[in-house]
Amino acid sequence: MFTLVRYTRTEKAILGSLYLNGAFICYTLENAAKAIPSGLYSIENSKSPKFGRELPLLFSDKVPSRRGVRIHAGNTYQDSAACVLVGMKRDDAKERIDESKDAEKMVTMLCRNVRNLAIVERY
Repeated sequence: MFTLVRYTRTEKAILGSLYLNGAFICYTLENAAKAIPSGLYSIENSKSPKFGRELPLLFSDKVPSRRGVRIHAGNTYQDSAACVLVGMKRDDAKERIDESKDAEKMVTMLCRNVRNLAIVERY
């Protein structure tokens, strides 16, 4: 199971880390104004109509799959419309993550075998 730990929340961004069975995978960044609630989500890879490629789709009883909340590459909160952005490097002071394409590829590959994500807040 994936666990996304949200550790810093600012007015604009939520910064966190993604773990797989307790092992660090990458950093995360979300738009604070549009972030989905913490809780347990199912994950299923599917082709994103918006991005035109296979990406992990998050859904639960709180967030239906038709909402299109994905895990994908991006660098700042402005790159997210409720989605979880992933990156291999972070700059907390600038509320930014980098090397996002590498992280997206890795997480998408891992999601072929992982079906659940828990989002927890530890502010």
